[in-house]
Amino acid sequence: MKQTVLTRMKSRIVLASLLFGLFFGAGNLIFPVNIGQLSGSNIAQSSFGFILTAVGLASLGVIVCGRSKADSLEDMLQPYGRRYARMFTILLLLTIGPMFALPRTATVPYEVAIKALMPQANHQLGMLVYSFLFFGGALLIAIKPSKIEVWVAKIINPLFLIFLVVFFIMFMMNPLGSASNTLPSGTYETSAFLTGFQMGYQTMDVLAALSFGFVIVQSTKENHPESQSSLVKNVVYASLISGGAMIFIYTMLLLIGSSSLNVLPVASNGGIALGQLFHYYFGSAGLIFFGITITFACITTAVGLITSCARYFSSIIPKVSYEIMAVVIASAGFLVSNVGLEAIIQLSIPVLNFIYPLAIMHVIMGLLFTKFLDKKRVINMMLGVMVVVAMFETMMQLPFLASQEFLKPLFTAYQTYVPLASIGLGWLNFMIAGLCIGYWVQKISNRNTRSNLT
Repeated sequence: MKQTVLTRMKSRIVLASLLFGLFFGAGNLIFPVNIGQLSGSNIAQSSFGFILTAVGLASLGVIVCGRSKADSLEDMLQPYGRRYARMFTILLLLTIGPMFALPRTATVPYEVAIKALMPQANHQLGMLVYSFLFFGGALLIAIKPSKIEVWVAKIINPLFLIFLVVFFIMFMMNPLGSASNTLPSGTYETSAFLTGFQMGYQTMDVLAALSFGFVIVQSTKENHPESQSSLVKNVVYASLISGGAMIFIYTMLLLIGSSSLNVLPVASNGGIALGQLFHYYFGSAGLIFFGITITFACITTAVGLITSCARYFSSIIPKVSYEIMAVVIASAGFLVSNVGLEAIIQLSIPVLNFIYPLAIMHVIMGLLFTKFLDKKRVINMMLGVMVVVAMFETMMQLPFLASQEFLKPLFTAYQTYVPLASIGLGWLNFMIAGLCIGYWVQKISNRNTRSNLT
């Protein structure tokens, strides 16, 4: 019995390491440092808001995948309609895959680490070579899905954590001063919690959770065949352990960022700030150290994204094998990464504003309102309202529409009078309204049906 318990615990820790490695990319590494620098002495409030969304929502998304008894996101979304399930899944995987998130796994480490190491180099050629090697390495791991748990959970992720722990030890041995001595900037001065909450909402981790959740489910089924109840328990434990590790790392990075203002000026982004801090502690070698650390962080995420996308697209295009699709996805990521980080970020904004509210809606429904998933009128009403609101919030972010004089009063009124709209959660009101109206319509319809029968 003791051996069984130890084996089960070891299995859950490996799954948690896999999940952590898939989630924790460059953005997760550099974003908290930037928030810390801008929060200053208000670090506690902004940290709580950021962790609530960046860790809490993402962990819940993974748990929803495990509880769903589905094999893929499309299967899980079948109650919303077969056509919608496929369209949403394709859009989500393209967004976190070859269009935006996957290319950024190569562009971010190059922009914030390699450029600093070689400022005089030909960066167009340098990015081409780096991204080719980066995606080549990620593809070699992703091409054999059964080995991903070994490579990510047992090799690359532990190496990344070792590098990060060394950095944290240096910080604790040689602290930068108290965070209470530093002043907050901008909206962090008056609304640190809400700003941190919004910044966590923008990490895209909920989108990744709806994809990586099924990577964990498949890994559990392939390597640890068990009953559905055991599978759900393993996914929940993996989410909690991984979430706990992310909370610890986020807290350390937030504190480091905030206290760094005692020795460094505010940097334009967290990547530059982190590079400066590695240089501060380790000298010139620190930039090499930083480059290796951030590359390890990104390559695990790239592997997860290639795997998720290739698995799904090869399942809906049976003539294309998983291996060929993985090559196609990795090649697309390589090509788009050379467009440049700024262009990728700008192009992603309207897509994210449309898909993110829908993704969080699916997490909330999967956790709290599963009894409504078999009620067509309730689901159709809520989904229709949510799609319209998501399109409206996307319109507000499009420069050529936001600048139109006849639309400005409408956009201003929405952000002023709709609760939570100022932090990007105004759609939550409409989701609840859609559920209530749909439930009311369903009840009337059922009552009429009974009346007609009698």
